[in-house]
Amino acid sequence: MRERLTASVDAGRIVRTSILCALVIAVCCANSHASGRRHAHRAHRATPKPVATPSALKPVVLIVGGTGFVDRPTGESPGVLNTAEIYDSALHRFLPIAPMNERRDLFAAAALGIDQVLIVGGVNTLLVPLVVFPGPAMPWVMSSAEIFNSSNGKFVSAPNMKSARDEPTATTLKNGKVLIVGGESIVAELYDPASNTFSETGAMASSRHGQTATLLRQGGVLIAGGGFLKAEVYDPADGKFHLAGKLSDNRVYHTATLLMDGRVLIAGGCPFARSGAVDSSEIFDESRRAIRPGPRMNQRRAGHTATLLNDGRVLIAGGRGDNSTEFYDPRSRKFIAGPKMMEARSGHSATLLPDGTVLLAGGWDPDYKPLSSAEIFDPATNRFVSTGAMTEARAGHSAKLIWAREPINWIRPTPSTTPAATPTPTPTPSPTPTETPRPAPSATPSASRGQTSTRTPPDFSFTSIAAPLGDRRSTNETRPSPTLSPSMLSQSNQDGIK
Repeated sequence: MRERLTASVDAGRIVRTSILCALVIAVCCANSHASGRRHAHRAHRATPKPVATPSALKPVVLIVGGTGFVDRPTGESPGVLNTAEIYDSALHRFLPIAPMNERRDLFAAAALGIDQVLIVGGVNTLLVPLVVFPGPAMPWVMSSAEIFNSSNGKFVSAPNMKSARDEPTATTLKNGKVLIVGGESIVAELYDPASNTFSETGAMASSRHGQTATLLRQGGVLIAGGGFLKAEVYDPADGKFHLAGKLSDNRVYHTATLLMDGRVLIAGGCPFARSGAVDSSEIFDESRRAIRPGPRMNQRRAGHTATLLNDGRVLIAGGRGDNSTEFYDPRSRKFIAGPKMMEARSGHSATLLPDGTVLLAGGWDPDYKPLSSAEIFDPATNRFVSTGAMTEARAGHSAKLIWAREPINWIRPTPSTTPAATPTPTPTPSPTPTETPRPAPSATPSASRGQTSTRTPPDFSFTSIAAPLGDRRSTNETRPSPTLSPSMLSQSNQDGIK
């Protein structure tokens, strides 16, 4: 009996063990099958991944307009440009692209998102001083606008602004709209990219030319200089301008840079009467809506650039007849001498690149000839190095960092060196006729400006007729005559000849 019971217990154990083994095998098979399905599903999902690669974004700098050389029946001469190019920081090269719809100088540009740029106003004719050329020399001040889109590399016409404007500023607000200020009208405008429309907003206390517009931390925009001592802040919440302190100097062609602590450094420029560049600076405090004196720069500068670096310093470059630079150090609140640029330049552009370096391009040389050269400042090495040349010389242009999707297939063929060499013979005979009829009004305006402009003396107190060549920021270029009456000054301001 005991043996049967034992055999029965053993049989039960065997059955239970067999069932457990079967369950274990079933679970393992199920897991293996599910894992296989997941792997198969993953493999299936992996296929679309390469599709995202062509959509990768790369940074480029869009460079447009300004004053350079244009082809005339008589050869090359100074003129307003409609050409455009991009700087590819990965290739360290400038590449030509399709031109703008209009020739533009003394215009403004603002980024729309990461891949578009709004371009507004300006003039399409060189500013020629009437005291030298009494003929029809008035520029055409434009109300037109256009938009560059990096998806196809094209400039598309936008609706006209409500007012024609020369030397305006265009500032992208935190809500995506663009504030356009300056020119003859005291009323500002807003561009709405969602509706592709311009609409009038608040009015300033005075009209301004050559002012600065700085986006503040709280979303307002500081408007400083440009022919009016009092500063104003535009408030997007109520659409109005509010007085915000008073400058010690009535500055034009100065810079205004938002510092990392929220203050604004206003530096250099020249008085509205253009008696000479200044070395003073001022600090705007948004919390107090007040302006106080700042430290003096090492050099007097106008038409310079001021770029906020990633370490908090501000690189001040150009705006003189030499290649000096300096830094504003927010810790010591002093200006410190910087390294030498490769070339002296004013009216150039300075663009902070994603890697923390700064691209400086074009501008005027000390003889008021537009430059095609460019250089890179590297804060890590504290040096300027050459980075090739633009596709053509230009000054008073705009340079905006945007992002383009790869591959970029809208680059135009790079101009061959043959056309570039062609103008060489043309300037050779050109000085002979221009120097001979110099007193005559019938002389070619562009050639006369190039021949009679003087070099920049160290004290910047000089008379030059090169100012109307179109550099909207360089104040090394003063009025053509120191004896202009206030009425002539007022008239010249209305015409954009300041």
